[in-house]
Amino acid sequence: MIKIDKGPAPVSIEKAKAKYALKNNSEYLDHVEDYNSGKKKFNFTAAYRSSSVKAKLMARQYSKCCFCEAKFVNDDAHVEHFRPKGMVVTVIDGQVSYPGYYWLAYDWDNLFLCKSTTNSSVKLNYFPLIGDIQRNRNHMDNLFETPVLIDPSKEDPRQFIGFVQEEIVGLNERGKQNISLLGLRNPQLDEARRIYFRQLAEAKDAVDLFVANNISLAEPAVNALVVSLRESVKPHSEFSSMAIDLLKGWPHLQ
Repeated sequence: MIKIDKGPAPVSIEKAKAKYALKNNSEYLDHVEDYNSGKKKFNFTAAYRSSSVKAKLMARQYSKCCFCEAKFVNDDAHVEHFRPKGMVVTVIDGQVSYPGYYWLAYDWDNLFLCKSTTNSSVKLNYFPLIGDIQRNRNHMDNLFETPVLIDPSKEDPRQFIGFVQEEIVGLNERGKQNISLLGLRNPQLDEARRIYFRQLAEAKDAVDLFVANNISLAEPAVNALVVSLRESVKPHSEFSSMAIDLLKGWPHLQ
């Protein structure tokens, strides 16, 4: 997971927010008890996942999942609500709390792209908070929330999650919780990272061997390896956080 600069919101989502958030807020006030009990639920339009929203998120996230950093290749990218829009489910006992963060359904700050399996099978409607605190239940609440989940547009995930070779590790308790809650260890991801790590490590070792034998970095074959390694730590590269930890302090990175 890396820090994401989302930039300004697309015009389409700003228009949707102005139109539908106001409507939902008014609807909630007309049926407070029904929405709080789950008897009545909001019907959200597809405006939050319009083509312009997905295109902007895809560009700002470098075509990578906001959580696992895997590229979207032959995979459906889901527009993820960081704070769940319909309901919130507790991690420990699966208790459901209504309504969700309906007023943020069309809020640019609350939208990301993630792998379909992460959205549909792992993160779901979980949104645990740090400490024994009450969450915001409606658009009038203004309680200070500290989520367990890392918001990659507001925090630097590398303060919480790092890598030991190809293995993702929590640098603190919150990092460990995010790895678990987001399913950042699973056979498919682990294998993809393992293969890529091996490629990077072999390239790095080859460059070090060339240098040890007094072969210039300017030699085309050597230079090609160095260039590829330099690219691997840039935000657009898949699993760039892993590459950063592998190449930390490597003298040929600059």
